[in-house]
Amino acid sequence: MRADPKLLIYCALVLLPLTTSAAAAGDVPPVAAFAGLPQVQQIALSPDGRSLAYIQNVEGASYLVTQLPGASGPKTILKADNQKYRFYHFQWVNDRRLLASVLYPDYRGGSETNETRMLAIDSDGSHLQGNLLQSAYRFSDYKHVPQYQHGVLGRSPDGPDSLLVALDIERATLPDVYSLDVRTTKLRRVAGNFGDIHSWQADRQGQVRVASGWRGKAMKVLVRAPGQTQWLPLSTYTVDDYEQVRQNAIEPIGFADDPRYLYAYADHQGRSAIFRIDTADPALARTLVYADPKFDIHGSLIYSKWLKQYVGVHYAGEYGTQVFWNEQARSLQDQLDRALPGKTSRIVSSSDDGMRLLVSASQINQPSSIYWLDRQTGSMSKLLDTRPALAGTTMPAPRAIKFRSRDGTELNGYFTPPWNANAGRAPLVVLPHGGLVSRDVASFDAYTQFLASRGWGVLQVNFRGSAGYGAEFEQAGFKRWGLEMQDDITDGVQWTIAQGLADASRICIVGASYGGCAALMGVVKTPELYRCAISLNGVTDLRDMLAAEQRFINYEIAAERVIGEWWKDRERLRQTSPVKRGAEIRTPLLLIHGKQDRSVPVEQSRDMAEALKDAGHRHYTYLELPLADHVLSREQDRIATFTAMEDFLKRYLDAIPQNEPR
Repeated sequence: MRADPKLLIYCALVLLPLTTSAAAAGDVPPVAAFAGLPQVQQIALSPDGRSLAYIQNVEGASYLVTQLPGASGPKTILKADNQKYRFYHFQWVNDRRLLASVLYPDYRGGSETNETRMLAIDSDGSHLQGNLLQSAYRFSDYKHVPQYQHGVLGRSPDGPDSLLVALDIERATLPDVYSLDVRTTKLRRVAGNFGDIHSWQADRQGQVRVASGWRGKAMKVLVRAPGQTQWLPLSTYTVDDYEQVRQNAIEPIGFADDPRYLYAYADHQGRSAIFRIDTADPALARTLVYADPKFDIHGSLIYSKWLKQYVGVHYAGEYGTQVFWNEQARSLQDQLDRALPGKTSRIVSSSDDGMRLLVSASQINQPSSIYWLDRQTGSMSKLLDTRPALAGTTMPAPRAIKFRSRDGTELNGYFTPPWNANAGRAPLVVLPHGGLVSRDVASFDAYTQFLASRGWGVLQVNFRGSAGYGAEFEQAGFKRWGLEMQDDITDGVQWTIAQGLADASRICIVGASYGGCAALMGVVKTPELYRCAISLNGVTDLRDMLAAEQRFINYEIAAERVIGEWWKDRERLRQTSPVKRGAEIRTPLLLIHGKQDRSVPVEQSRDMAEALKDAGHRHYTYLELPLADHVLSREQDRIATFTAMEDFLKRYLDAIPQNEPR
């Protein structure tokens, strides 16, 4: 694709405040290259494709920035300090108006919460409406102040400044649907909650068409045909009954431009697949669109604005998979692949007519870069690198691995060799992922590459209970924390040693959230295997964690289903809680926890540190970060955490004196 001079000027203007120097060839990048926030974390074109908006991270703060036609340079229109507030999301409402949501920690009734609020602003920084819902109603008029106020369903037919939003103003946790004018702040209810409905979906014409909810563990999804008022049952099942989940669970994704057709996930031969449902058919007939015999298709459905239909899907698979069932979309993707060879290219934003595109290009061992493509002129140029300090750095790629656990279960995962590694066995960091249900994927990961850059191999195991391998495999991990899930990690370590990839005398285990629990249980159950362990925002007391989770409305279908029942399973929960096994731990430990963590309370690590102290453990360190949240949103907290991990792991994984504790 040929370069266009005007386009290159546009690109330079975007890059001007963003460019930073990369590490010199052969250098090991500093901690901040990995722990720092990405230079840009969201970027989008206006509907007409003439304006650009993005969230830029600079020195720990985040800015919403726009680039407008004829402007002399980028313009900052909003700032978040990432201490009290951080940006959650933004979107173009029309060619001039932007909607942004912010996330912040708060308290309700003595309980710690996360809250979101919405703001609207013109792209030139004028006509700011801060806290849209407060503007729409005086607080004295509320029956309930919604905790989460970012639930945008799509465009409203009320006008170009209007969106559909789900808000629980009348009854807490049971939202109705409103049309909100983001310029005048006018609010009009368009759909009322008729009982136990917790989420809604609208079609592309702005009609509310799907209602989903639950009571206890009983789930339901309702749908109505185009132009009809009657709600029809689409899916009903009990979440802890595997056969019901397999046969009946349907998860709506979104509507095609033709309001008759709803796309959804449902089971196909033991894996989640994509179906198209005819909502005008009284039988709600569904047609299989795409399935993978090995992996769940839980990813991002690709919607083409200019073709006005879903054209493909991107999902994790083994190395990241992108599939197109539309020939025009596939042809465009082929052009991108030829223009950016060796990269995985994805369209992340486009004008409504499809003539101007933003394309993300990455590799499984490289952070992404953003390109601008003008299809009318055929010109393409790079806008920015999301992590410029790592641009051009050669990093090892994660390698997919497969092995069988002690009970014969097939397990998958990834091994990333250390940077500049010589052949032979290397020190190993075992990095179990978090939960409640998730998985490791083959893509650039700052934690993994940071550890590998310091000379350590990294093992990531998708133990039973991980997502992506079918409902049966996922549910095999329910209520098995510290048991078979832990054994799967151990078996993965033994496999890595047997393959000659790891030095059996230099292995540490590091994890965050559930991964922190797994790290601690690793040194409880197999202390001979690990020289050290790190728990970051880790769960240590399962019963206390369940007690804390009971404040959430989805407790029965989430924490209780995955971890266990507080009273009925009390003995198993005690045996698999690291805090109750502190006297058995002699391995050196580093505990790190953010005081502002709203997902895993900081008391989980405080209690663990106290248990270690009471047991006379002499080789542990507890680091509490006063302003850190669960995901370390603040750059300062990430850098502090990575630095502490590096110092700790160097002591136990590199040259080890004979008198170091084991």
